[in-house]
Amino acid sequence: MFEVARLILFIQLIILSIIIVLAWIYILPIIFIRRLHTVTNILTCNVCLVCFLGSLHWIVYFVFDGFYSTDLNKCILSCTIIPYFQTLINCLMIYAFLLITINRFFLVTYPNKRLFKRLKCCFISFVIQWLLAIILPLPYFTLSFEVIAFTLIINIVCFFNV
Repeated sequence: MFEVARLILFIQLIILSIIIVLAWIYILPIIFIRRLHTVTNILTCNVCLVCFLGSLHWIVYFVFDGFYSTDLNKCILSCTIIPYFQTLINCLMIYAFLLITINRFFLVTYPNKRLFKRLKCCFISFVIQWLLAIILPLPYFTLSFEVIAFTLIINIVCFFNV
């Protein structure tokens, strides 16, 4: 059973590594070729960047969880930081696809408006997307610190009562 879990872990790591390579293969031409600097391509580049960051996060998480799970469970910070980054990555992915959907909707609905065809509008949308993705998972820190404080109090009380 342990070998099957190890095999699944390696398959996950290989798939995530392939996603990282493919994301960079798609991002690099958009960055370096000037004629590809359109709103649609830059929005797609944002999705590729989020896929890269998500895959990188999950590779680090799976490596720590697969090989150092006892050390990971002992660390109090892992109770706060890991759920925050998992939610951050999920929010970034959802908001990146939502950003493309909203942009394409406005391009089809208002084809004569130049606002949705400008790079400035695209970059403002990126800033809003990233700020929302960073701010919305912040309650994990407060909730996690409450749980950690509660468990520490229980451990102290149990230690002195014994």
